[in-house]
Amino acid sequence: MPVKSLVNKFSFIVIACLFSSGCGLIGAVPGMGRVVGDEGVFRDRQGDYLEAESIPRLDIPNNLDGFVIDDLLVIPDLGSVDGQAFLQVPRPRPLQGNPDRAVVIQRMAERSWVIVDARASQVWPRIRQYWLEQGIDLAAEIPGQGMLDTIWFTTDENPDFKEKLRVMVRPGFQDESAEISVLHVSAPIQAEVPEEVEWTDQPEDTEYAYQVLADISTYLADQIRLYQSSTVSFLAGNIPDEGRASMQGEGADMLLHLDADYDRSWAAVGRALERAEIEIMSEEMDSGYFDVTFANQENDEEQGVFSRFFGQEQVSFPFRINLRQVESGIEVIAESNPDGSAGAGSLTEEQQQELSNALLQTIRNFIS
Repeated sequence: MPVKSLVNKFSFIVIACLFSSGCGLIGAVPGMGRVVGDEGVFRDRQGDYLEAESIPRLDIPNNLDGFVIDDLLVIPDLGSVDGQAFLQVPRPRPLQGNPDRAVVIQRMAERSWVIVDARASQVWPRIRQYWLEQGIDLAAEIPGQGMLDTIWFTTDENPDFKEKLRVMVRPGFQDESAEISVLHVSAPIQAEVPEEVEWTDQPEDTEYAYQVLADISTYLADQIRLYQSSTVSFLAGNIPDEGRASMQGEGADMLLHLDADYDRSWAAVGRALERAEIEIMSEEMDSGYFDVTFANQENDEEQGVFSRFFGQEQVSFPFRINLRQVESGIEVIAESNPDGSAGAGSLTEEQQQELSNALLQTIRNFIS
């Protein structure tokens, strides 16, 4: 690194430390009190909120409409109750849930489903309410299994046929999330239909099933604050809150288990890699693997700003992610240095295993 560049970086760090509130070096320099003292330009302002004063509310003349400037955050009157003063203002409590993906519809080939960032027992009553508002009665309900069937009904778009739907609500891959899917059968309007339908794994009309799911997802998105706040179905309380993705084993035997079929698991792992911004070099669905490059983001963050400031580059290593069918679902395994290349040669066997486990944990964190 050129000497001049190194000196510039060192100077930047020194100046940053001098102006930070934790160093306290400037105040010790004679004559610098005008800069950082109580009356200085860079004085300590963290206690200013204790001297804040209330001002009267905005007075709107009677002949004007004050609706558009109503108070959005009204501060209640607390009288003369003295509260605790904080010189170090406490940080706000983190928001619960994941509002940027509260309701998401996903699709792969002929299959589609909706992911909701709420418990299945919270989503269930909203699904029932959706059909009631559509004016379609329910023929069967099994809340403990998260399943409900509609009666046979007709639509304006297809009056020559009658339709019947089965909606299933089950836990998502993440804890306290729900996954909704739809099965569909139809018959000519004059045909005799059996009381009990033999449902298959796929809807007869996949496009119609997708349209129903899209409409349900829009309805749930409008209701998001309601079903996340309080409404819970005790009838659907037997639906577990635990996600269908779980880490199992330890050390070299660690794997990610998915309680799902192969196609659904493949789509979920691929989406998790994309959301985690892990580069996919190649993929082969029939053979069941993704070839990726991965660098542990957590370790990179722990290096801090100074490591990045001095130009340390993040190093990625090759991995193969294998999906293996077992009786209980799908096992996801990360294999370090799959092709024997020199990419991971700088790592010990223990380091490679730690990075493999970190990759699986990252997939677990982003899977949906």
